[in-house]
Amino acid sequence: MYFLHFQVYRMDSTVNALAMAKDPEAAFFKRLEGLQPCEVSTLKPGTHIFAVYGDNFFKPASYTIEAMCAKSYEETTYRLKEIESKILEKRNDLRQFEMEYRKALAQFQEVTTRYTQEKEAVDDMLRERDDIHSAFTTERTIARSVGAASSSSRYPAEQSRTESPENGNIDGRDKSSKKKWFNLNLNRSDKRA
Repeated sequence: MYFLHFQVYRMDSTVNALAMAKDPEAAFFKRLEGLQPCEVSTLKPGTHIFAVYGDNFFKPASYTIEAMCAKSYEETTYRLKEIESKILEKRNDLRQFEMEYRKALAQFQEVTTRYTQEKEAVDDMLRERDDIHSAFTTERTIARSVGAASSSSRYPAEQSRTESPENGNIDGRDKSSKKKWFNLNLNRSDKRA
């Protein structure tokens, strides 16, 4: 109990304990909400009686009451008044900051969602582009083989190269030149004894 000439506060921690279990982030902003003003009481000169209520029906209860003069703790009372006023100011700041924080958090989540969507869109477009590029190659190969079979190729240069009348050779190259180029004798007619 404080009998001082200014408002003193008590901290109710049960408010924060419940909030912390549900949402630790929200609990931070509600942490100073448990600061509740105590009843302001002053002592006037004279005799005072203090009664302590306890459940002493089942067993006796003993208490020790110690009284200290606030005048001897003048610097401490000044520091208490100062820190509690700072805490009250911080509580008001946190109320304002919570709104800013929630707004910024919502924007951040919106931006990260958009980032994911944009990344997927770019990946899809590049994948489609690669498919289109590869389609050029496969369509040309298919057209070349179809053109050779039907002898009416879409590519005249391809037709003249694939349909060569020499010795029934399809690609128009001499097989003996392959042997010379690799310097390999693939027809092994000589048998070792």
